[in-house]
Amino acid sequence: MVTFNVAGFLTDFTNGRTQVVVDSSAATVGEALEGLWQQHLGLRDRVLTEQGALRPHVNIFLNDENVRRKEMLETSLQENCEITILPSVSGGSSTIHDLRVTIY
Repeated sequence: MVTFNVAGFLTDFTNGRTQVVVDSSAATVGEALEGLWQQHLGLRDRVLTEQGALRPHVNIFLNDENVRRKEMLETSLQENCEITILPSVSGGSSTIHDLRVTIY
């Protein structure tokens, strides 16, 4: 069994669910994701590219470790693991602007 934690705007593609349990005997993260896609097909294109690679602005964690620091989608799974799919947050400004408010 694999428990997926889905965060941010990606819950738009899981009917608002932040947690999805997939009864799977998957050996790798990629195989487990295939089970998730069967339940929530629209999520796949937001997580993977057309070539099946992890999108640059999405992180996948197996338990507490980012799969980018392991074997990506070929990372091996243990029984009853947790996979978190987390979109990166970007934008904003790296400088603080002087904000002045005038009260009349």
